[in-house]
Amino acid sequence: MRLRTPFIAAFTVGLTALIISYLLSLRFPAEPTDYLWYDSLQQLGELGRAKYRQSHRYGEYAQRAEHDSLHHLATLFRAMAYADNVQCNNCRKAIESLGGRFHAPVLLPSERQHTHEHLRAALNEKYEIHNGPTAPCIRRAIDEGNRYVARLITWCDASDIKQILIIEREIDNIGHHASLTPSHGYRVCPTCGAISDEGLQSCFCPHCMTDSNRFVVFR
Repeated sequence: MRLRTPFIAAFTVGLTALIISYLLSLRFPAEPTDYLWYDSLQQLGELGRAKYRQSHRYGEYAQRAEHDSLHHLATLFRAMAYADNVQCNNCRKAIESLGGRFHAPVLLPSERQHTHEHLRAALNEKYEIHNGPTAPCIRRAIDEGNRYVARLITWCDASDIKQILIIEREIDNIGHHASLTPSHGYRVCPTCGAISDEGLQSCFCPHCMTDSNRFVVFR
């Protein structure tokens, strides 16, 4: 009995220490530094956070457009918000599949401006990503042999390019006082976030081959 008591006490202390260490590791996870795809994970995290911010910001822009009675632009912003949310989730899933962890950024309220100013702000954001880190990220992922990451970033870039063209068309319509209300809405691929005019029908997504019957329509 005398031998058992110290053993039980030592076992209890050791078990308690292990439990405390485990709980602390959950609360304060160590930042990994030895990932096989470390650079790709950093790039995906940066892109995912940008898409996260844009998705929420465009949702706010849509509400402002409705307030300004610009319902067609509200439709566009809702479609853009959904597309960026799809791409954010793709980045998150890729990060987790490669052994990382996605950290969502802190969101700040958007500055309340007129919808036309929000449209130009969105255009500048899209150009900053397209002309900034996108191409180097794709090249680095290809050089690393990580075509999975390269494909996801390429999907994001393709959607951003299409959004740029749509936004520029709307801004041009504003400048020429043309009719701003389109006769159709927008279709967004739920797999890669590709966006297109609803009137341009296709059987499959040209980027990820998703059946067009699954596309989300915004009118």
